[in-house]
Amino acid sequence: MSVEAGRITFVVTAIVVVGWFALGTQFNIRRGNRLLRWLQSGMPRLGERTTLRWLGSSGLELKVRDARAPLKSAELFLLLEPRDLPILWWLFRARGRRDLLIIRGELRAPPTMELEVVDARAWSTRGLARSLPQGGWTPIAVSSGSPLVAYGRGRGDAPDAATQLLAELSLPELTLVRVALHSRAPHLELQWHLTGLRDLEARRVFETLHRMAERL
Repeated sequence: MSVEAGRITFVVTAIVVVGWFALGTQFNIRRGNRLLRWLQSGMPRLGERTTLRWLGSSGLELKVRDARAPLKSAELFLLLEPRDLPILWWLFRARGRRDLLIIRGELRAPPTMELEVVDARAWSTRGLARSLPQGGWTPIAVSSGSPLVAYGRGRGDAPDAATQLLAELSLPELTLVRVALHSRAPHLELQWHLTGLRDLEARRVFETLHRMAERL
């Protein structure tokens, strides 16, 4: 390849990469703003005062300091696919990464049992699913054909409690990725893939979270 052809190839490649980065960034920012508007109707169910910050172009963090009882505080994360970085986007997408909603909460009193329910195929929980059997957790049966695996420790009625929680948290419009209950803060964590939002009100998500916290 001649020097001139190499220079042209470099310039074209640079234009494509920079253009993709700009378009991917704009897409994620618009996607994040749409998700924030979607969340607005539900946030008062957690608390009145919320702080917000962007984590680059692929993540948002919302914090509720004085959450409504039985919660003490809550954090929400919107983790978007890295659409501004094409190679990473393709790599992560091939591994199952999708736009993700994470809710973490600290309770005013810690739960009396510990529970982990994870989708073993999801990029955010794949490693956790492999480590739980070696961590002193007891397997809990879930419905046949479900991608979820469940483990508990603590209370003897963990299997029944896990069944009840999964029934409440399985919103048909969203794909459940993780349910975690721990004796140390954050006491609870929920993860859903952000698909099917058009048919779901954010208020239902936070009411579901609140019912779960009240049950613990």
